[in-house]
Amino acid sequence: MVTKSRTKQVKRALRNADDILHLLTGKRMKNIVGTFVNLYGEEVARKAAKFFTGPDEPQLPADSPYTILGVHRDAMDVVVKGAFRALAREYHPDTGSKPDPSKFQAAVEAYNAILEERRGAKTEKEAA
Repeated sequence: MVTKSRTKQVKRALRNADDILHLLTGKRMKNIVGTFVNLYGEEVARKAAKFFTGPDEPQLPADSPYTILGVHRDAMDVVVKGAFRALAREYHPDTGSKPDPSKFQAAVEAYNAILEERRGAKTEKEAA
């Protein structure tokens, strides 16, 4: 029998893989699964949908730093950094492909907020 902690580890690994796939290809895993479903049927769609979006995942508010960067709350630091860099390349006022200072500033603030949150959690662990 699979324990809850093992299930959480598998879900975390799949989310990280989804984020990395999105950074590399620009497509999310659900889009790839959707293509697979178009080829192989609706039964797979129901099972995949239940697996990727369970009831235990709370929706983050639109102004959450994680939502702004487009990553999950438990995403690896590398994924967070990659998402920030991708947004910076796109929205940087001087060098971006679609310059937008307000979106760039929002991405910078979101990235800094996530870093501060993780640094605080790390120092709390070390202090304990």
